[in-house]
Amino acid sequence: MLDERGATRYVLYRKDRVDCIAGAETLREHRLAPDSQSRRVVATCCNTPMFLDFTQGHWLSLYGGLWPPEQRPALDLRTMVADMADGTLLPNDVPNARSHTLGFFARLIAAWAAMGFRTPKITYVNGELDVR
Repeated sequence: MLDERGATRYVLYRKDRVDCIAGAETLREHRLAPDSQSRRVVATCCNTPMFLDFTQGHWLSLYGGLWPPEQRPALDLRTMVADMADGTLLPNDVPNARSHTLGFFARLIAAWAAMGFRTPKITYVNGELDVR
């Protein structure tokens, strides 16, 4: 899921605006630790990572690299660029924030307010991924 610079492109969407219309029977979750509040969701038919779900949050982080470029939403911010490998050069086409910015959090909170401060649950993921 890494691009040519070693970054993962996410497209954040409100959970109330995302649904699975086909293939839900193949979706499994993987948590890095048993008590982790985030999970990676994978389609087992092709071992494709689909999204990252912070279960206590109101948004999903969809893997933007899966979308055809002409259908992918335009990039408007890079975050966590401090974690990039030394010497990585980034274009100045959008802000390149070293970590999460105040504006980033403001947009998340505004979206949550628009949802009535609800945190919908994603119920179409069917069990755990077997990583043995």
